[in-house]
Amino acid sequence: MFVLSTLNLFAQQTKKDSIVRRDTINIRGYIYDETGRPVKDIRLYSSQKYIDFEGTNIVTQTDTSGHFILEGAKFNDTLSVEENILYAPRPVYNKGSRFLIIYLPFAAPKDINEKGQMIISAKRTHAKIVPSFTRKISDDAYDPFIGIHSAAYYKGGNERFIKLVNQQVHYPAKAVENNIEGIVQIAFKVEKDGKPTGFKVLKGIGYGCEEEVINTIKNLGGWVPGIENGRPLVTTQTVSVEYKLTDK
Repeated sequence: MFVLSTLNLFAQQTKKDSIVRRDTINIRGYIYDETGRPVKDIRLYSSQKYIDFEGTNIVTQTDTSGHFILEGAKFNDTLSVEENILYAPRPVYNKGSRFLIIYLPFAAPKDINEKGQMIISAKRTHAKIVPSFTRKISDDAYDPFIGIHSAAYYKGGNERFIKLVNQQVHYPAKAVENNIEGIVQIAFKVEKDGKPTGFKVLKGIGYGCEEEVINTIKNLGGWVPGIENGRPLVTTQTVSVEYKLTDK
């Protein structure tokens, strides 16, 4: 990255015999993701407003190589990238630089049933000796379609996925016999063809509880892959399930 010390004086004529002068610069550069791939067709905003449209921020958009040119930005400016399901938003502070390379970190995966709740229960066979918890599976808290990007989702909706998991996950008899309760969290990838693969246990309680959740998700199938710029891509999902014993 390099910085030029000269200052451009940017002027726009809005009406006849009316000239507005602003201390602005033009900025060019590239936007990449954290792996170094160019981020295509994403908008970059200046905190500067258009002269003829006071309520609208000056904006540009990257091309297929991730390149952008932002004209009329403030000399000391806070740039922002449009909200996107694939990347974590962060401000970009610029102090007079005319060339910027911006790296966008990937957004952290969220549990599929973040807003919902699933509980797998069984009748207790021994006196309770450990505290109980409530099992939850999270649902993506964002609109799955933003521009030409979309998150992976279950066919028929994530609510249907939650319902099917509730119906098909069983409390392992060995876990019931040993008074095992707690939260299981599983991460998995949705491949470009929608197949769930790469299962990992992020939180576990043993006694076959993790295997029960993983096998159920595998057998359900039915995922629609995430989309970036109209093309399918591999995304990561997480599911949290709490096993809870009752005294009734």
